[in-house]
Amino acid sequence: MSAIFKHWVPEWLARTVIFSVLMSSLLGFGLYYSNAESAIGYYGIEPGDVQFSVVLMYAAGVGFLALDFRIVKYIKSRKYLLMGLALNAISYLICFYTKNWALFLICRFVQGVVCSTLCSITLNMIFPRLQATRARVIGYTVFYGGLQISIPICAIYCTAMLHYYEFNWLFYGLNLLQLPVMLGVLITMNAHGRFQKKIPLYQVDWTGYLYYTAFCILIGYVLVYGQQLNWLDSPLIVAACIICAVLIILFVMRENRIKRPLIDLRVFRSTKFIVGLLLLLAFYIFKGVTGLAYGYVGTILGTDPLHVVPIWIANIAGICLSMFITARLILMGVPVVRIIFAGFLMLLVFYVYMLLMVSVTGDTHDFILPLFIHGAATGVLFVPCVVYTASNVPPKLIFNVAFVGIFARFTGFCISIAVNNYVPLQARAMARERMRASITDVNPQLPLTLNQIQQAYGSDAYMGKTLTNAGFDHLLKTQITARSIRDYYDMMLIGLLIFLLVFIFSGAAFLKRRPDNG
Repeated sequence: MSAIFKHWVPEWLARTVIFSVLMSSLLGFGLYYSNAESAIGYYGIEPGDVQFSVVLMYAAGVGFLALDFRIVKYIKSRKYLLMGLALNAISYLICFYTKNWALFLICRFVQGVVCSTLCSITLNMIFPRLQATRARVIGYTVFYGGLQISIPICAIYCTAMLHYYEFNWLFYGLNLLQLPVMLGVLITMNAHGRFQKKIPLYQVDWTGYLYYTAFCILIGYVLVYGQQLNWLDSPLIVAACIICAVLIILFVMRENRIKRPLIDLRVFRSTKFIVGLLLLLAFYIFKGVTGLAYGYVGTILGTDPLHVVPIWIANIAGICLSMFITARLILMGVPVVRIIFAGFLMLLVFYVYMLLMVSVTGDTHDFILPLFIHGAATGVLFVPCVVYTASNVPPKLIFNVAFVGIFARFTGFCISIAVNNYVPLQARAMARERMRASITDVNPQLPLTLNQIQQAYGSDAYMGKTLTNAGFDHLLKTQITARSIRDYYDMMLIGLLIFLLVFIFSGAAFLKRRPDNG
């Protein structure tokens, strides 16, 4: 193995290049997820299509990460990095010039593959530069910290760009941001540097990769479009579920049979590993509610997107601060079980705060604190969950933890989308029925409200009546939306309370057991 960076490169510059590569790969992932309306208007698509384009990129990264474990040992590091960055640049240019949705989805798949490649190389560059006793915790903190802050950073970037340009210019801007990264890689990295001794690409499980990637894509498709297509009433959803079942059976049979599997399924022999995966799954389900909060600020409060930026910044600050503190606590020997429990308690505080604050009136700055709390909870939970999941796996299988762990996070992300597509819809329907039952002629508040609206619009009888009806309709829609958001947070709060009770009375007792032989 030869040095990755040239001998004259100082440590601070090497770390800057590494983090720049990491962020350049992650920025494409959550690029427009928080500004879906812009993509909907530009391509003329449905909200579900926007969600699926993000899921498709995620699925491509999840599938290729396991395959990349072999490829990164074969190709020289700088060459591999530049290939990935160049491929990203080409796909961004295609997205900039085309309005073809099918071609856009192909580019998103390519971007997912490149994202997993760049993340894999980044992880391989981070760990050797840290002290052995601290490498795992600090490495995970830097990597997963970058992953968590990438979405709010993307939201800020998109908000600023879309204020002046059309949607496709987002990709043009990403290419401009990639130029200094590519230049930094060219200047500072050794052309012959490798992480490990070159290993030929023989007995690579390409068939397993195809099974696994197709399975991830179909899982994402079912969870994204399930509500829209009415779940099992749709032949498409039924067919996708059947194909998923066939693919996972074929994949498991193949991985247990071949000598060099894509993913070594022996990691599942550790019960603590399975519990760790369930914690990651729960973490993604309960944390994936910020979209509703930002939607509320923009829709109900009518806040201009640029004025939502302070809330995004608060979220980033919460993530960074809490991840730094959490890493210190883990290195000091604080049990990760206590840290995980504290993180879920912080999510509980976030839900309670949102229930108290959500109404038809309010100020944008009232939501800086709860989104800071949400970011802090995210930072507290992520690394301890990952560390716990990997803590009981034999060293020779440790790299498989990352492959299965990212699949658990992908599944949690898709489930959170399905929950967000279903629960708010049902909550809105229930809120509409309650509102309809309360609006009757015998309700003494009704004429008072109509009179106040009419006075606000002036004294002209005809115009006043027309505007009053329109204003009343708008008020009803606002009230229904606010009520449905409160009901949604109420349901998630109840779910989180149930999860915490299970964690306290059964999960915590198990987590404290001594490691098994897994």
